Amino acid sequence: MNVDHADVERADVERALGRTVTSYDVQPIDPHLRIHSVTGGLFRVRADGESLVLKVVRRGVDADPEALWVSGAEPTHRNYWKREWLAFDTGLLDSLPGRLRAPRTLLTTQKSDDECWIWMADVVGRHGSSLTDDDYATIAYDLGTTQGALCAAGLPDHDWLSRRWLRGWVGACARLVDALRVDDALADLRLEALRPLRASVLALWESREQLLHIVESAPQTVVHCDFWPANLFVDDDGSAVAVDWSQIGIGALAQDLDQITLDTVWMQIRPDESVDLLESLILPSYVDGLRDGGADVTAADTWRWYAAAAAAHYSWMAGAIAQRSRDPEDVAGQEERFGRPFADLVADRARVIERSVSLGMSALGSSA
Repeated sequence: MNVDHADVERADVERALGRTVTSYDVQPIDPHLRIHSVTGGLFRVRADGESLVLKVVRRGVDADPEALWVSGAEPTHRNYWKREWLAFDTGLLDSLPGRLRAPRTLLTTQKSDDECWIWMADVVGRHGSSLTDDDYATIAYDLGTTQGALCAAGLPDHDWLSRRWLRGWVGACARLVDALRVDDALADLRLEALRPLRASVLALWESREQLLHIVESAPQTVVHCDFWPANLFVDDDGSAVAVDWSQIGIGALAQDLDQITLDTVWMQIRPDESVDLLESLILPSYVDGLRDGGADVTAADTWRWYAAAAAAHYSWMAGAIAQRSRDPEDVAGQEERFGRPFADLVADRARVIERSVSLGMSALGSSA
């Protein structure tokens, strides 16, 4: 959607900043990346040398209500459209324990029954591809302190928080697995890197309940569910801030970690990076953070929870790639976004799927 100067009222800008303003302008932030129907838009508002971020959340209308990223009308839905606005509006995100932070809430407004606006502090710092190895360790540690503290001290009970998010994701992936069962599912030459993985993905699918049981048996905490490098910032004083809390809910310790290991490769933040290296930066630091936050955990248990969650999250995406290959417009969009041929993207993502399957087998073996 388009939000411009005429839509943003001066009174709201002044309420958000806590002062009068003489002038302000509104600019969209990465409008080409808005793929989630819940997100109506993200904008930077500059007023007299100061800036803030305005996020519009809405009850979207989806062409395919069974797709992975759709707008849910009910609080129990995996992608309940109003969830992030409520997380800011109730003060939940401003009161997170531990070191991890969300952007500071400046103002929340409700424009209609189907649209809400979040006014938040502008976050600056290294993020995405500019994150260093040390930043990954910092992010993992800070996440651990916050999730450990929440695990130890008690959890919020808001009914709008997501619950069993990963189970809902796996259920939505059933159609992707079915797509892999078709004899010619991977006939496209660009999918060659996926062919050796097809049988193992289908076999792992039969153990999905065991994987989910491992995840759901872990101590519960508040989870982000979209914890990938584009949503993570580290500023010069070493503080980690996470943005985009639209999936926030109650979930398992270690459930968020696969998005800073596997998604770093999948989403081309570090397409050639060793997953071993990423895991070595992230898992030990996360465990240290959990313990410092007050959670009594072992490294072995944390690894098993991570491995099971990663497998349940990413393995089935082989089917998503196969489906995508049949849509020329979708393929072109991927190539334009990431600046690489589709076959190269498939090869990188096949490496992620291979790792996720391996992690799943490891988790199942260690729980036997």
